[in-house]
Amino acid sequence: MNTTSEIAAAPAIVSFLTDAIARFTKQPAAGISQDAVLVDLGLQSIDAVLLSGEVEDHFGIELDPATIFEHETLESFAQEVTRRLTLV
Repeated sequence: MNTTSEIAAAPAIVSFLTDAIARFTKQPAAGISQDAVLVDLGLQSIDAVLLSGEVEDHFGIELDPATIFEHETLESFAQEVTRRLTLV
């Protein structure tokens, strides 16, 4: 079984998440790197609820909002979304 760290995040997923996080945190997407710490970006719990809903709608997977905060960085979270897509 693959672990999240063994899966490369798909560029489309990273782009989608970067744009969404930029919207929620009101900062330019260009300033958000893949190794950005989500909490340091200002992502709040309500943002996690909204983001998980957008991920579910866009990618057709179920995602508990708490999952977002189980991953410290954007890259780690993107890897998790990528991993879940490989299971569908």
